[in-house]
Order: sequence, then structure tokens, then C-alpha cells
Amino acid sequence: MNMSDIPQNVVQKLQEIEPTASYYGLLPRVISSSGVSYFVKVGSPLEQVQYAGEAESLKAIEDAASSLSPYLFVSGILESGSPYFISEYKELVSLSSKAAVILAKRMATELHCPKPTTSGFGFSIPTYCGITKLSNGWFQHWDECYSAMIGELLAQLEHKGGFHSLCRKGKIIQDV
Repeated sequence: MNMSDIPQNVVQKLQEIEPTASYYGLLPRVISSSGVSYFVKVGSPLEQVQYAGEAESLKAIEDAASSLSPYLFVSGILESGSPYFISEYKELVSLSSKAAVILAKRMATELHCPKPTTSGFGFSIPTYCGITKLSNGWFQHWDECYSAMIGELLAQLEHKGGFHSLCRKGKIIQDV
């Protein structure tokens, strides 16, 4: 694949990151002539809110636990109205037992260690768990934030039906 096979509006965004590079590959993995691999995701105009939430989530993870998730280089809306983001490409492989312990420790001490912002605990924009939209919001205490987020997810799953066992278990966790 040559540069012309990648949508030109995506090439323009990649050139904001590496102005002198050329690019090849198939979306979502694009490789620059310098050898850097990028994860390029482009959606439909109807997915703008979902992409904004995903981009902000990647930024928040990076702020809390540097390098734990792919680094987000750029995100936004293309002229066509399609949302996009370009992040670091991470090759996913099975973890060794030692690596799994390190990951678990980082998640517990960096990512899931409640650190309130000036707004409290929460997130300023909607995010998605799969196709399920979560409204989010701000709460004074971490337990209130978690209870509201898991509660909204469980309520939506209950409304869809067929998730009775999962919802029952989720409510137990929510109440702990």
C-alpha cells in the first residue's frame, strides 16, 4: 500500500505528527517511513460523541498511568464530519505471569487509585462500554462515582433484557 491508499485527510493529520514521513499500511495500522506504527481510527459522523469519549479516556489514562495505554497524538472531526483519532500502535501479546503482576500493580496503584480532580471524581463527557453510552458526571466521593457509573450500565443492560444474572451480580458489587 502506498500513501495514496490511505485517505488523504488522514495523511494530513499524520503529517502533523511526522511532517517529513510517508505512510503505508491498512487502517487501523499505519506505518511511517521512520518506522513508527500508528493506530488510526475513523468513524461515522454518528459516532462523534463516542470517539470524543474514547480520546478523552486515553488522555485520562495517560495522565494517571503513563504508557499504560496507547499515547493519543491527535483527535477530532474531519471535514466530512467523521470523528478520528491517531494513537500509538501497541502490539498486543499474551502476558507472562511476571508481566501480569506488574500490570495489576500499576493498575491498582496508578490507574485505580482514586485521585480527585478539582471537580471531584468522574468524567466530564459521555463514554461508552461497548455500544452502551454512559452519561458520567462529577461526584464528591469515589464510591458515589463508581456506584453511579456501574448503576447506569446495569440499568441499561436490564432494560435491554437477557442479562439478569450479570445484573444481579453487578448490583452486589455496586452495594459493596
